[in-house]
Amino acid sequence: MRYQDLKSGIRDHLDSAADDFFMVGYFLRKISEDALFLEDGYKNIWDFAKGEYGLSASSASRFMAINARFSIDGGEHMAEKYIGMGVSKLQEMLGLPDEELEKVTQETTVREIRVMKRRQEEPKSFFGVPKTEKEKHPYAYQPGCGDGRYTCFSCARPCGIRQVPRQCRTAPCGDPFSCEPLSNERWKKNMQYSLYKDRCQLLHPELAPVREGDREPDPCCLHCQNKTCFPRCDVAKKRDEDERKKVQEEERKRQKEAEAKRPEPSERDIKAFYDRIGIKITDNISADDLRARYRNAGGGGSYGLKDYQGSARGIRLNHKREITWVQFAKMLKEIQEAEARKEEKRARAQEQMETMEPDIIDADFQEIKDELQESRTQEAVEDLCDTCEHDGECAGRKTHEDGCLGYEERERIGDTDDRASGPVVERYTQLHVRLYLNDARRELKAYEEVAAEGDGLPTDTIRKKHILVDALALLLDRICREDEEV
Repeated sequence: MRYQDLKSGIRDHLDSAADDFFMVGYFLRKISEDALFLEDGYKNIWDFAKGEYGLSASSASRFMAINARFSIDGGEHMAEKYIGMGVSKLQEMLGLPDEELEKVTQETTVREIRVMKRRQEEPKSFFGVPKTEKEKHPYAYQPGCGDGRYTCFSCARPCGIRQVPRQCRTAPCGDPFSCEPLSNERWKKNMQYSLYKDRCQLLHPELAPVREGDREPDPCCLHCQNKTCFPRCDVAKKRDEDERKKVQEEERKRQKEAEAKRPEPSERDIKAFYDRIGIKITDNISADDLRARYRNAGGGGSYGLKDYQGSARGIRLNHKREITWVQFAKMLKEIQEAEARKEEKRARAQEQMETMEPDIIDADFQEIKDELQESRTQEAVEDLCDTCEHDGECAGRKTHEDGCLGYEERERIGDTDDRASGPVVERYTQLHVRLYLNDARRELKAYEEVAAEGDGLPTDTIRKKHILVDALALLLDRICREDEEV
């Protein structure tokens, strides 16, 4: 039969007559066995019966049990001897064993059936049957009830004749151990105060999933999604912990993969942190000290350091790959040593500049200048004296005969340095320019060596030295050409 036909049959039999509960139980069993209730979005047969027809779980379970026990081969036809018996009588008969059930007739009343049940000296199982006798099944005996129909090994029903605890679903068959909640009375007592008691499958088997084969409910904490339930069994808690560790391990693996894709911090990043915290060349750098100072620190925004974040493992610079404190301390020490070398080189350059014999060069130059001036003055005077009749003889006298201009011209030439106006006479020679050019080149070389170490020497200073060297080189070249022409 189709699912819709089964649903319509339940509706028709519920509305037609009270005796049709047997067919209602049959239809419910068919829907439950084929899990057809899933088509309407129900989780189990009990939600289906409640949502579609307003039947409680106990009523639906009772109808299904009556159909299963009093039908022919579990089908839709009731055994002939039970036809005409009301639902009240049949549900009381569920508690009778087979041998007592044979004694019930159409004339037997509900009260008489109840008396028959009370006469049973041996307590019955949840299914209303006595325990299985070992003598009847010597080779295939298993603790249970109903002559082997139900076994305590996998039964989760509350029972007064339970012989062995229900096996935990995770226990190996060769070495089974009992289900902790079902075999622990203290657990049952604690569960009454749980926030999840109304949703507990162990207290409400109708909420549990159903096993294939015998279609019995299979409640277990492993099925329950309420992982914060305090009475949750240890097996389920261990599985929860294993899953949590697995998730954490996967997250750590993902973080490691993402971390491996990050670029390594560059030397500029390390130098930016070095400058930001103001490390001196005399400071002692150690991994323990850095960890203690910056493990919980963060910031950035200056000296080219956009961001840094410290942790117990290491430090992350500018959102790049994290490096350990040991690695970081080693990198900072390398920068510190480089800075120390630069400082030493700057000191040597400064000392070299201060001891570059500027006074000696100036003294030599002044001496050469004086000699040159005296020589050129004498030559100029002699050239001027060619215009008079003394042929230079008046160069040493302060007066000239016959109004000679040699003296006046000599005075004007000799006093070039002291008078504001005078003839244009060369004040330096090729030798003077060469001396200055060599000095300028030595200073430029020293500046460039210092600048190559990155000590922050102003580029304008080096530029001026370049200009001076180029100018002196051009001047020297011009003087050399003029001398050759002369």
